[in-house]
Amino acid sequence: MPSYRKLALYASYQTGKDLPGYVKFALKHLAATDFHVVLLTNERELSNETCEFIADNGIELFLTQNRGFDFGMWHRYLKLKVNSPAANGTQEAMGNLDRLLVLNDSIVYFQNNFEKFFAEAEKSSADVVSLTSSNEFFPHLQSFFLYMKQPALGAFFMHLFETPEQSTFEATVRNMEVGLSAKFVEAEVRMEALYPTTGSPLFAYRDLVEQGAGFIKRKLLQRRFKFKEKIHFIRNGAIETLNTDYAALIKKAGLAPDFSEDWIPELRESFVRHKADLVWENAFDKVGWPLLRTAIKTKYKLLRKPLKGDEYK
Repeated sequence: MPSYRKLALYASYQTGKDLPGYVKFALKHLAATDFHVVLLTNERELSNETCEFIADNGIELFLTQNRGFDFGMWHRYLKLKVNSPAANGTQEAMGNLDRLLVLNDSIVYFQNNFEKFFAEAEKSSADVVSLTSSNEFFPHLQSFFLYMKQPALGAFFMHLFETPEQSTFEATVRNMEVGLSAKFVEAEVRMEALYPTTGSPLFAYRDLVEQGAGFIKRKLLQRRFKFKEKIHFIRNGAIETLNTDYAALIKKAGLAPDFSEDWIPELRESFVRHKADLVWENAFDKVGWPLLRTAIKTKYKLLRKPLKGDEYK
């Protein structure tokens, strides 16, 4: 493998022979930067059109097993391709690699702000830069976009190679994503988010879109949330955020000239299902959660135990 100074690894799980338009949009504009771009995706047959797109844009294709989520894909590529990575993940084992960008398709980039993100990351004194950060479990950078300078690479490789691949999404978030920031702290790697938010960034996408960030969680566009996740929104006073029409929001903010409306991921729930959910969501928001919140606070007060969580303040 040639040795690259700047490497961008885009992890994407898909089921069809073609790539979604929003994935091709991100890859095309990433490939126009000075990064060598690699598409890491699950093993399957790809269409001729997809293969031509990859070749025309000078993108490297890495087909791999569907396990370990994005961290698993990054791990397998780097373990195989980076110049003789040592078991301890030292920087000397990484050849000429100076900048590493890892990202995935959980985010829809509907505007081309990659050069802007990179320029702001380079201006920053931080060693690793993400777009957003979260305080859930432990203060951490969100791994859907991690721009790493050389001082961060050792800790990243060490964490990636020493931590076993996780079998569930929740374990991946806790052990790989949150664990990575803990490793950065331990190694005194400086971290920064380009778009800091008050509270959970998941609840702040209206503000992010309106201020021109140009990206959004695909999950919000699809309204693809489990029951427990919807409860989480309500408990944090974000029922309106849960039910925002994000497709309309990003159209109003402005799509890139070469980003088609047809590429916006469609809602996963039917109109009837959404209306039915609104009934119990509003009932829980106005009655169920206030009663439950009071009961929980009373219980902990009687037990003289501290109660953590912003939703109880």
